[in-house]
Amino acid sequence: MRRKHGFLADVAKTNVPCCWPMRLKSRIVLDGREAPSSSTLWILGICAFLWISTYQYLRFASARDPTSYFFNEASGYERRYSKSREQQAYDFIRSKNTSATQSTGADGAPFMCVGVATVARPSEQQYVQGTIGSLLQDLTQPERRSIYFMPFIAHTSPHDHPIRQEPWLTTLSDRVLEYDVSREDLAMLQRFEEGHHYRNKSMYDYGYLLDQCHQTGASWIAMVEDDVLARDGWFPRTKYTLQSLSDRQNGRPWLYLRMFYTEGLLGWNSEEWLRYFGWSFICFLALSSILLGTRSRYPRLQRNLSNVNIALLSLVILPSFIILYFMAGRVTMQPFHAGVHEMNRFGCCSQGFIFPRAIVPQLVERTKGAMDEDYYIDMLLERWADAEHLERYVLTPSLLQHVGGKSSKGWGYDANAGTTWNFGFEDHPP
Repeated sequence: MRRKHGFLADVAKTNVPCCWPMRLKSRIVLDGREAPSSSTLWILGICAFLWISTYQYLRFASARDPTSYFFNEASGYERRYSKSREQQAYDFIRSKNTSATQSTGADGAPFMCVGVATVARPSEQQYVQGTIGSLLQDLTQPERRSIYFMPFIAHTSPHDHPIRQEPWLTTLSDRVLEYDVSREDLAMLQRFEEGHHYRNKSMYDYGYLLDQCHQTGASWIAMVEDDVLARDGWFPRTKYTLQSLSDRQNGRPWLYLRMFYTEGLLGWNSEEWLRYFGWSFICFLALSSILLGTRSRYPRLQRNLSNVNIALLSLVILPSFIILYFMAGRVTMQPFHAGVHEMNRFGCCSQGFIFPRAIVPQLVERTKGAMDEDYYIDMLLERWADAEHLERYVLTPSLLQHVGGKSSKGWGYDANAGTTWNFGFEDHPP
């Protein structure tokens, strides 16, 4: 009889019954350490697959979210809508260069005065034609009659602006505003221009245009910068929103309706870190409680919901998905839905505001008092609103897009100008 060798011989000597494999422990010992159970490996495999799949999905879904780890500049700053909108606006302006009929607003007090202060860009690139064209192109006759449209040539010598002599400007405007001020103020403005004191002059110009719009008797005053595009249908949406806000406020003072904002400031701001931590901790407690409760109620799941597996899910896998949540970006995970929202924090910038008539005289006085201060109009508005607890609102999607790549403030400001962008505006169908 042949001798049995090795492992089989040792087993034969022990007289183990033929069913011995069923009685061996299912876990394998490697180098003195117990390997993970099959349920642990399954959990790891499934969760890894889900995490990687979500990561790949977010590379595309969050590519246009400036608050996201996955943000892609080429995709984010693609002019999907504004390019065609700009072409429509310029075509409209060209059509009015040969028109002798002037478009006028209401005979009485208008619903809204729209003021557009414009200064010539240092380069040949001007944007104001697109701004004015996009604001007026889609208006019906009744809508146009409810607007008093007032471009403001903010130069002490108006002919320094390239558009001053173009026929369309007078054709489309109810009034082309120029400085009609005292000698002292005119001399001061000339000093501002010669010394390149942009902040001081822009504060004066803002108050001056606001006051002139207020004198029209308009119920609402819209202040729009000269390097933006308005989306089609901006006016009926705005009119409906203003009427709704008036009903909501019920006589309580509020400061403005924002026509433009940039999502870049709406990310996971450090000021709210405690809130983020609190919600993450609540998720940890909720998941742990659910897993422990499930194991207690269903004993047959005790092996799959071992302490090791519960710790793995709660302390490793859950945090990894929370990290992925934050990587996706706030605009992706907590987007603004279409409509009007409070925006008392993180609003930027001053491309477009609509003020209720009642607040304008106070704002004009504040611009006069802030001319020597080292900040811009949007900073003045936010400080005043915070001090007086005035509500601020925004309409989403944004009514305006900032397209000015060349700042009116001259050299040194162009970098910020090019990235002041509303990404959601570009989602509007051409």
